[in-house]
Amino acid sequence: MEQKIERYIDNTLDNIGPQLFLGNIILGIILIFLGIIFIVKKSSKRNLKTVGLFCVGFGGVSIVSGLAQI
Repeated sequence: MEQKIERYIDNTLDNIGPQLFLGNIILGIILIFLGIIFIVKKSSKRNLKTVGLFCVGFGGVSIVSGLAQI
């Protein structure tokens, strides 16, 4: 019974794997655009620019990770 459950989970994850990689790339692109908006937006707070830089950084890592996994 345990082996049937493990095979079912493995098959399910194998089937949705490519969609997860593509989703990772799309999420990275969205994070980069959001980060650019935060960086360009005029704000008196430095925190918004820091959040923008983190978004751009995490977005770039997400895209590289998705491309490497494909």
